[in-house]
Amino acid sequence: MNYRAILASLAIGLMIGCSDGDVPIPETTAAAFNSAGAPTVEFSVPDMMCPDSCAVKTKEILAEQRGARDVLVDFEAKTATVVIEEGQFDADAALAALLDHGFDHSTLNGGAAAKPQAAEETAVQ
Repeated sequence: MNYRAILASLAIGLMIGCSDGDVPIPETTAAAFNSAGAPTVEFSVPDMMCPDSCAVKTKEILAEQRGARDVLVDFEAKTATVVIEEGQFDADAALAALLDHGFDHSTLNGGAAAKPQAAEETAVQ
């Protein structure tokens, strides 16, 4: 009898936890993005298939890169724009990270706006 109560509680908890009433996560809007006019690097990420997981993962991957200050993902355009600290962001390493996570057709749009890190800097991480 106790098992039924536990199972019923779990079922109710799962139904409530999976409802559409989740608190929305604040997103960077295009108007607020890079208001200081810092340098940016744009990536084409055509392998993004859904905004809820692929776009979020793309943002996480790029935000984790050294020298990345902010990331804006445009799911409809299949692009990700990274606000960077000049001389700190390695666009090739960021592209490699996207490729390593299965975004196999990703490319750097418009050429590298940031210089790759020097070998000495890379070794001291």
